[in-house]
Amino acid sequence: MKKTTTQLSEQVLKAAQEYLNRRDRISHPSGSFDKAGRWYPSESETCDCCGAICSPSRAFPYSYMVHCRTAGHVAKLYGVDVKELLKAARQLEKATA
Repeated sequence: MKKTTTQLSEQVLKAAQEYLNRRDRISHPSGSFDKAGRWYPSESETCDCCGAICSPSRAFPYSYMVHCRTAGHVAKLYGVDVKELLKAARQLEKATA
């Protein structure tokens, strides 16, 4: 049986909306910049998936920010399955199109 947006869990829908907002630059991950312009996520934004990301450098100051906008990171942040998040995101996009 195919799930509709009403059948998806509230948490998955929140995560999907946050993912779409971050992807479209409507909302932003929480974090701060250092004096050299490198962006680092806040403690509440950091997940175990962030450990595999290269630390920001002057040449690539947004490595963490780019990662924090991905579906995988948002799924970890909200504690949902990334596949469910992406399904919900597609459904939300269709509903608003």
